Amino acid sequence: MRIVKRQLGRIAIILLATVLAYFIGRFDSFLYQNPVGQVVSIHQTTEQATTDEFDNQDAQKTQDLTIKLLNRSNQTIKIQNQVMESQTMTTNYRVGDQILLKKQGGDYQIDTIKRDSTLLALTVMLLTSVRVYVKRKKTNFLMLSLLANAVLFVLALFVDVHVKNLPVVPWFILIAVVLSALSLGLVLGRTKQARITLYATIVTTALAVSVMWLALKLTGGLGVHFETMSFVTQVPAPIFYAQAIIGVLGAVMDEAADIVAGLFGLHRESQHRPFEDYWRAGLSVGREILGTLTNVLFMIFIAETIPMVILMLRNGNNWSYILDQVMNLGILQTVVSAIGIVWAVPVTSVMTAWLLQHRDEEEAVK
Repeated sequence: MRIVKRQLGRIAIILLATVLAYFIGRFDSFLYQNPVGQVVSIHQTTEQATTDEFDNQDAQKTQDLTIKLLNRSNQTIKIQNQVMESQTMTTNYRVGDQILLKKQGGDYQIDTIKRDSTLLALTVMLLTSVRVYVKRKKTNFLMLSLLANAVLFVLALFVDVHVKNLPVVPWFILIAVVLSALSLGLVLGRTKQARITLYATIVTTALAVSVMWLALKLTGGLGVHFETMSFVTQVPAPIFYAQAIIGVLGAVMDEAADIVAGLFGLHRESQHRPFEDYWRAGLSVGREILGTLTNVLFMIFIAETIPMVILMLRNGNNWSYILDQVMNLGILQTVVSAIGIVWAVPVTSVMTAWLLQHRDEEEAVK
């Protein structure tokens, strides 16, 4: 009963912090320089059914919005909003929605919906959950790791955008190495476990991406459409390689860390084991998590492509065209990441087994 009460108390703390953060986000309009408004009433004036050449049916309606300016002395304005029922490119506003506005030519126009209250609530829920269920020291290093990685990632993108003739692939290789070293150093500390995980991650990622590069080189990139990448304003192929490096790195590092942790735990239980024991144990741990990680990668890919696939199907495109133009690069990246996950098992196992056996031999000599 005491455990149940403790868990209910922790859940109550998380929910209370989340609700409080949400309401803080709802009342922070004074922090914005641009106008912030809240929809107080909506009057729908017209609605017209539409049908396109592919027999997709939609409806266009006009909303007369009455908006109270929250950071402009509660001034009230009216704005007309054209919205499609499908909401593919437009937004259907509701009473209570907060909106970011912009002023052009003396008139207010809608910029976008204000989402900081939801984002702040989810962020606080994450931070509070980690703080409640994870030890304080580990929580601090975990949060510091996330913050440092975010800053480094933004810096990498800033340099990529503003530096002309930047070698994109080498630059992001450097960023990937620094990201993984920083993450493992902060979470695991300056330990041999962190170092061997880093080495295994780098080696496996290099092998997987090199195989992809070699395959594309030998086939001339036949059937791979880099030009289908969305909103790319520079040569797309290097950007895809950079994306693949970061993606493979994340998947491999997760698996390598689990294998290394398992083998180091085995070493703490009983030292002076032969190489074969560590090798077999590493393969066993890897086999247990390999399938799960691969399926997670596939689910992430499917989740990212669902909206575009539905849109393409509704517009009369067949699966062959969708696979070729929409899912092409995603499938390639998923396959490469899966290769990295598979190869991480023997690479991490052999490197960790060699290190632990070598340590045992040194201790035996001493």
